[in-house]
Amino acid sequence: INPAIAALQPLPSAAPRMSNLSRLCCGAVPPVDGTGQLQEMCDRRESAAPAEEQARSELVVSEEERQLSVLPGQTGGQPELTMEQAAVGGKEHLMEGGSFQPAGAEAAAACAGAQPEVEKPALVPPRKDTETSQQGGRLAGFGQRCINLALAGTDVSPGSLREGFPNKVVTTRFTVLTWLPKSLFLQFQRVANIYFLFIAVIVCFEWSPKGWKSKLFPFLGIIAFTALKDLYEDFKRQKEDNRENSRNCWVYDHQTQSFVKMAWSDLKPGALLWTACDEAFPADLLLLYACSPHGAFISTVNLDGETNLKARCVPKILDHVGTKTQPSSEPNNLQSPPELARTAAHDVLAAEIEIKLGAPVKELDEMSGSLRLRGVAEASSASVLQFVPRGCVLRNTPWILSVVAYAGAHTKTRLNATRPTGKVSNMQRYLNNCVLGELACLLVLCIYFASMGEGREQDYHWGIRCMRYAITIYHVVPISLYVCFEILKLWLGRGIDTDPQMADMERPPGQQYAQACTADLVEELGQIDFLFSDKTGTLTANEMRFARCAAAGGVVQGSFIAENNGAGPGIAEVMQILEAPSHPQHEAVLWLFTCLAVCHSVQAESGVDGDLKYSGPSPDEVALVKAAKDVGVCFVKRESVAGEPGQQVTVVGPPGHSARKFTIRHELEFTSDRKRMSVICEEAGCMYCITKGADNIMDDLLIAPFSKEQTNTLGFFSKQGLRTLVVASKTIDGEVFKRWEHDHSIAANSLELRAEKLAESATKIEKGLDFVGITAVEDRLQEGVPTAIATMKSAGIRVWVLTGDKTETAVDIARSCLLFTKDMELAYVTAAESGAQARDLLESARSKLSGTTAGGVVLDGQTVKWILEDQDAAALLYQVGFATSACVCCRLSPAQKRKLVEVVRSCNPLTITLAVGDGANDVPMIQGAHVGVGIRGKEGAQAVMASDIAISQFRFLVPLLMCHGRRAYRRTATYLCYYLYKNVTLAWGDIIWAHFCGFSGDVAYPEWLSSMFNALFTCWPVLIVLGFDKDVPDELANQHPEIYLEGPRRDRFNYTVFAVWILCAAYHGSIAWLIPNMVFGNTDYKSVGFWRGSAFSFTLVIFTVSLKLFLVSYSRLQASTLLPLLGSVAAYLGAFFYLGTKDGDPMPSKETLKVGSGEDSIPFWAFTDSSSLAVLLLMPFALLAPDWIGLLWRRRLRPSPLHSLRAQVRAGHVEPHKT
Repeated sequence: INPAIAALQPLPSAAPRMSNLSRLCCGAVPPVDGTGQLQEMCDRRESAAPAEEQARSELVVSEEERQLSVLPGQTGGQPELTMEQAAVGGKEHLMEGGSFQPAGAEAAAACAGAQPEVEKPALVPPRKDTETSQQGGRLAGFGQRCINLALAGTDVSPGSLREGFPNKVVTTRFTVLTWLPKSLFLQFQRVANIYFLFIAVIVCFEWSPKGWKSKLFPFLGIIAFTALKDLYEDFKRQKEDNRENSRNCWVYDHQTQSFVKMAWSDLKPGALLWTACDEAFPADLLLLYACSPHGAFISTVNLDGETNLKARCVPKILDHVGTKTQPSSEPNNLQSPPELARTAAHDVLAAEIEIKLGAPVKELDEMSGSLRLRGVAEASSASVLQFVPRGCVLRNTPWILSVVAYAGAHTKTRLNATRPTGKVSNMQRYLNNCVLGELACLLVLCIYFASMGEGREQDYHWGIRCMRYAITIYHVVPISLYVCFEILKLWLGRGIDTDPQMADMERPPGQQYAQACTADLVEELGQIDFLFSDKTGTLTANEMRFARCAAAGGVVQGSFIAENNGAGPGIAEVMQILEAPSHPQHEAVLWLFTCLAVCHSVQAESGVDGDLKYSGPSPDEVALVKAAKDVGVCFVKRESVAGEPGQQVTVVGPPGHSARKFTIRHELEFTSDRKRMSVICEEAGCMYCITKGADNIMDDLLIAPFSKEQTNTLGFFSKQGLRTLVVASKTIDGEVFKRWEHDHSIAANSLELRAEKLAESATKIEKGLDFVGITAVEDRLQEGVPTAIATMKSAGIRVWVLTGDKTETAVDIARSCLLFTKDMELAYVTAAESGAQARDLLESARSKLSGTTAGGVVLDGQTVKWILEDQDAAALLYQVGFATSACVCCRLSPAQKRKLVEVVRSCNPLTITLAVGDGANDVPMIQGAHVGVGIRGKEGAQAVMASDIAISQFRFLVPLLMCHGRRAYRRTATYLCYYLYKNVTLAWGDIIWAHFCGFSGDVAYPEWLSSMFNALFTCWPVLIVLGFDKDVPDELANQHPEIYLEGPRRDRFNYTVFAVWILCAAYHGSIAWLIPNMVFGNTDYKSVGFWRGSAFSFTLVIFTVSLKLFLVSYSRLQASTLLPLLGSVAAYLGAFFYLGTKDGDPMPSKETLKVGSGEDSIPFWAFTDSSSLAVLLLMPFALLAPDWIGLLWRRRLRPSPLHSLRAQVRAGHVEPHKT
């Protein structure tokens, strides 16, 4: 191959001078113009073709050999490539937006991707998910990359990764130039704003019946307010961006060979960083050196919410680089890099490391890459254990050296910061439909009025008359409708944030109270039909306690938990067995607990009192390790030993046994798909594979299926509600291990489909295991869970528990938390082997549960799989689920959880669903439901970050739904009906007047009064009255869930209810116009009599709609109701009298109510004339008499549960008491 590669020599170039910033980030290797170089390489290709053909004939090796061996003829261990690879590689680097920039033959070959030791990155065009960013320059596509570290400088390919400021954070939506256009564009996505814009434009014409000021200024004010709000929010984002971008880190300068400070925003891939203890990482970094023999520890709480520290280790190939120091020899409060750091950086760069990285992915536990040293044939894989994500913090380690692998938009933090899909409440949809209906009616009215005036003497064209009436009655849909709706929901969301009922004061500050992450869905909480809940950490406390176990020799009879939560008799029983080597179960029990002390990812730390403290990613693992410690098989420490592969786990005990050291050669991690974890470890010259996992998975991996006794033991433990795991192991032959490790290394070095290849490789070594034992862990229920579930079932909410546990375990938990009661009829829809069988099981369940008032369904993942593939079966499942009050679904994957939620939503779009969970596996379910509730648990904060509302305990769902959700539904329903009602009431005066004025398009009411109708007179009172309106105390609402039923039944807001409100508006508005104008007014538009009747009618409308709000309020005699209504009337009277004294025309008009000299103004006349005053005071009550009678009839003769409860409270039969 050498003759072919000889054609690829360092190419001359006129490299531009590099800036100081480029030198700091990338070293002294300048970029080379790719276009000319690519052409020159293509020209050389023809002369190199014969040699290349010869090289191809010599290269007859397998794919694995090509990846794991050095080809003959290579110098210095550098990778080589053919002319086709060089040309194609350079071309596609250009396609990715950068320049093809090999610095000499070695760098060019390395960046082109033809590495024999590891799987080379595919030289393909950018993926479809490439993206660009505003972060100071265009970012490269989401593809693979190559980094070469050397003393002379750093080379990164593709070069576009270093363009601009790739690590600069920009979360703002606008710039100075784009702010106003973008804000306006977003605002006019709403149809109502387009309608208001249309009115604001046509009102400016001279034929408009109303002045342009009264319409244009309010509209521009709303638009300007929203635009300024967007600007303010963007300004806050920019401040946060600047704060983040201006943070400093220490970067190695290749020219001065020392570390210098640099802002985070200036970082670029390939930069070598020094990070001290307790400092955050500015990008996703690859660990190259740790100033500790134990590797490094990081806190990922800012990324995933998990509080336990994560271990990170240096790639094996770099173990010998630099000098390790003990943690105590380096202080943890260093302010600048010590001399040892500069020496270590020199050693790292002198090793000339070639790093290949896979495409960035958002999964937190997925990272892929490989490293190779110059002159060393062996390559080392890089997994998540060698990477430290942006935003995480270095802990318990003096300092580390690392290289920037992914920056900016390619980091885990940014990839997971995508904006979730917006959820729209069903009330919002109802409102939109009602508004569209009103606009349609408005259009019909305008056409009708314009057509009716066609045959009369009119000065305007038909189209102009149509638009004149659009202006006249445009307030049917007020401009403040949506603004006030958002304000009301923000206030209701604020009530959730400050409710002491949902406060958990045992949590740290900031996590004690509930948090409404979005207020847009608060009214949905009052209409829930289906509640989908996770089990572990949601219903249970996720506080695992080792309860029972069984070894290969038999079951340990005693429990590890005593009735008083102390040490149970099982501990003493096991210790007695371990202390007696002659006991027949001694070896089996000892090996079981040894496996538990070795097969885990738990960290051990010594406390102040010298006692060991365990922390791990899963409470299950910690419980198992603690159980082994309790019986005397103690996991002491995990450490990295120089010159030894992997980490070393030290196990001490039991008495009579010396300390044992297990070298963990490989850890095969637990995933939701694998449902097991394994370690390949070596002890005293023997190689073992130890595996623990779910029984349905482990059964296929054992050398022999479960015996009847083992199956019975699993069932016995599960029926007690315990979480079971099966432990198995085998001894591995040395040659078998070498071959497997060879294949596993290929999978680990893969940059594509790495996770799938690793899973396939792990399965190969995990087969043929010997049964070791069974463990059973107890996860106690959270406080108040049984009461909470019983309350929600009484409220008509169907509760579904979705879990990955065994059927027996899940059913037992369901019984203990009162999801299933003793008198419930249960139908099992499990173990289906086909879609037809799944349908038959569902039919049987429907027949079995028909006619029962209390029924429950049990499903498993296997049956759910068939149901989800059949639309008819899915529809049948919904019918069965809707007819029952509870369901348990077992052995489900996260994807199946979400699909079940989607089945319910698709089968009945009117159904409102709520999903609650606490872990990352619950995120799909939470995002798929109408409302997602995240519980702050012990499995990270992914569920909380993806949720719409965050709470700390499952029992807090009761006040969240029974109090806040129910009230929010009632208040928003009343708001929407009332807000449209009052404007339709006002519009009916214009509609009737149009028939009297010959359809001329003249307005019926004084213009300034009608313009202030919403903004000054009726807008703010409804917000205050409904914002504070309270029907029953919270304690009673929690104790009487039957009052919640009106929400799922949609009793307070539906098309029938809305139609009744609109009919009332037509009645009130018509009478309010006709009576005053028949008694006091006339049809002469320019006479005093007309405007007396008009102003009098408007006053009646104000009084009537205010009394209507008083009538529908539940807190009528409270200050929160009386003061706003009185204030509204006072504001109106002030404006009314002001217009009566306003200087203007001597005669009244649409702009003034002043009359000629010698007469009282219209306001003074209305309140001094005895007949007008009598009509003014009595008429509102007469108008509302039918409403009052209807209200009494509904509350006395057909009372709802809420009205019945209020009646009992008034009678003293029910008193609230705190539970």
